[in-house]
Amino acid sequence: MNITQENVDALNAVLNVEVEEKDYAEKVNQFLKKQQKTAALQGFRPGKVPFGLIKKMYGVNAKVEEIQKVINESIFKYIEDEKLDVLGQPLPKEDDQQIDWNAQKDFKFQYELGLSPEINVKLTASKKFTSYDIKPDENLIDKYVEEITMRYGAVGTGDEVEEKDIVVADIAELEGEEVKDGGLSKLANVSTERVTDTLKKKLLGLKPDSELKVKIIDVYGTIAEAAKLLDCTEEAIEAAGDDFQFKVVSISRMQPAELNQELFDKVYGDGSVKSVEDFRAKLADEAKGMLDGQGKSKLRNDIVEYLLDSVKFDLPDSFLKKFIQATAKEPVTMEQVEADYDQHSSTFRWQLIENKLIQENDIKVEESEVKDKAKEMIAANFKQFGQEVPAEELDNYAATVLAKQEERQKMYNELYSDKILDLVSSKCKLESKEITYDEFVKLAAKK
Repeated sequence: MNITQENVDALNAVLNVEVEEKDYAEKVNQFLKKQQKTAALQGFRPGKVPFGLIKKMYGVNAKVEEIQKVINESIFKYIEDEKLDVLGQPLPKEDDQQIDWNAQKDFKFQYELGLSPEINVKLTASKKFTSYDIKPDENLIDKYVEEITMRYGAVGTGDEVEEKDIVVADIAELEGEEVKDGGLSKLANVSTERVTDTLKKKLLGLKPDSELKVKIIDVYGTIAEAAKLLDCTEEAIEAAGDDFQFKVVSISRMQPAELNQELFDKVYGDGSVKSVEDFRAKLADEAKGMLDGQGKSKLRNDIVEYLLDSVKFDLPDSFLKKFIQATAKEPVTMEQVEADYDQHSSTFRWQLIENKLIQENDIKVEESEVKDKAKEMIAANFKQFGQEVPAEELDNYAATVLAKQEERQKMYNELYSDKILDLVSSKCKLESKEITYDEFVKLAAKK
């Protein structure tokens, strides 16, 4: 195996890969012998199929597969040995060469490489960022109280349709002004929060036994939703007439729970909260935790935006577009890649800046920190429902979460992100500003 590098420019290179028969022949032979031991073919006893026949059956596929394996292993070893800083992964270069996998013994391939640019990240005390200390105001606590009382409330009935009600409706296909014999019909639950504006204007204020003439697509806006509502096929909806009777049978409405000891105990456990004032104070503490997270996200976004704007460097854009297309989970056209490339480019640029900060400042994330992060997240989730998790159970929950590679990587990424946030905060000027939640929402919307 011989690999040589040809630099196209500062950001692009081509690897010329020469594969000889000796590089793959033994592995192909081992694979075929393994196949021979288990092969079952009519006219031969298991394991006694002639090697020549096995080679004829599996030889080409085994050759292609083993050549690809040895190329991949050799390329990544070359990149590691030569300490190449690459973006993405090597891509086979498109060419017009015709390969005769049966007859050829030696092969030549080319792979495109995208090389990382040289970047310089400067963090100075002259740069100022604002850290927002968001205070939960009474309006926010009122919203929390409303959400919780509705969550723990009971289903009641209403005299006329209001926002957020569920309308139990007798829906039937019409023929002229009469219900069609054998037509589509269903007693269905219709959410006033989900219906189209057209129907909502007609529904609000209606009382039981009220009737409307509607177009079935005007309930939730699509044929697919109409089919779900009436428990039929989309074809049946398309074949039906335009007009349907919509008769209000009853009105279901969530009645909020009372602010009393029973509710406090359900939310926070027996005796933890003993008054409305304590309840609101508890909600304010929980809200502050959520708001601190939002303030932290705002600071992180401001830092990312500043560094993306201030740290200038080029990317191997043509290569990266090919890489995005080649590695997409679903097939995409180059036109689609081009349309979304600005977003992809920002992601690549931030990864490079982030990696530079990690390397230059020797930032590390330990396994113990990842475990603590998982336990913190799990405990917070349980706390939302007023539950405390014993330490030994918390360890088990954390182990289950971290057994999933995607979740583990997510924890690592968040911890690295937090440490970079701490780094930037320590090297730049950080100004704390107290702000109400409503003010913060307006600020974020304006941004």
